Amino acid sequence: MAAPTFSGSAGLFSFKGIRVFVHWSFSILIAWVVISGLMEGHGWPVIGKQLLMILIVFGCVVLHEFGHALMALRFGIRTKDITLLPIGGLANLERIPEEPRKEFLITIAGPLVNLAIVLVAGAILGYHWVSNAFSMPDENAPAWATLSGFLVAVNLWMFLFNLIPAFPMDGGRLLRSALASFMDRARATQVAVTVGRVIALIFIAVSFTFRMPMLALVGLFVYLAAGAENRNVRTQHVLRGIHVGQVMRTRFWAMPGTATVQQAVDELLAGGDQDLVVVDGDAVLGVVRRKDLIAAIHFQKGHEPLRNAIVHQPPAVAPTADANEAYMILLTGQWPLLPVVEHGRLMGVLEAENLAEYLMVKEARRSQG
Repeated sequence: MAAPTFSGSAGLFSFKGIRVFVHWSFSILIAWVVISGLMEGHGWPVIGKQLLMILIVFGCVVLHEFGHALMALRFGIRTKDITLLPIGGLANLERIPEEPRKEFLITIAGPLVNLAIVLVAGAILGYHWVSNAFSMPDENAPAWATLSGFLVAVNLWMFLFNLIPAFPMDGGRLLRSALASFMDRARATQVAVTVGRVIALIFIAVSFTFRMPMLALVGLFVYLAAGAENRNVRTQHVLRGIHVGQVMRTRFWAMPGTATVQQAVDELLAGGDQDLVVVDGDAVLGVVRRKDLIAAIHFQKGHEPLRNAIVHQPPAVAPTADANEAYMILLTGQWPLLPVVEHGRLMGVLEAENLAEYLMVKEARRSQG
């Protein structure tokens, strides 16, 4: 099983090959509900009801994220996993399609799931309302009617909230897909990011005014995530038409698989790179990161050969491969680097950090020009 996108996440279940994880920080939300309930003098039955309501809310969040994931699957785009966080859920798609129509359909699928729940639960609630002579459900209403009313309220709020154009939330992605239909995608992303960051600052200001800490977390997440998304799109835009050989790093750290972990650690201390390419002659066996070496030493495996310490086995790319496509492979697989191989010989490595340096140099030259 692949590691979750967020470290410290526990697996819940899998559907259609998509694993659902819950992040450890979710326990903070549970603890906050329990502690605040006890401080307010509530008994365990009341606290249990509040916890059940939270589970129902996040059940709707999971369905929302599967709306994105299953629509993406129709376009041949896999979803690596779905992670539940205290501020909501995150479907980690392999890639976001550049075609505005596909991005629009994948994005709108999530809110439409919430709208569908509103319609179904609303019909059930309406049946109860009509069958009881138009009297709205009260504390004596059956549990299914109360649950229906709760589902209507929660999913209507989720539907409307997710349509706020705060990129990279659903509404922001819908805005980007609409803008990209008549302007360059990089420019459309920049506009959507600007709108999203303004809204994120509004979220944070409102959270301090009305003491809503969760809204502040959402605002902070939107602000930071928007910047990261903008950088990724700009990188993809600049790398179009460029070959891997133009941006690969030819000075890299490589050692044979027969060398020991201790020998690699000695080179690391002498000034080695963060990532070590393990080779067998001209063949690439895999990649060992600094933390992997330290972990091997911690478990007293310094005498073992490096081939036993390999954790990552990224795919190789050719020097003539498209740099933008290679960059997407690097992001999708979350590899530390990609070995660049030509005719079975290791020519260099492709790293996100080196790509960033290439982009900075290119921007500097453009400014100079």
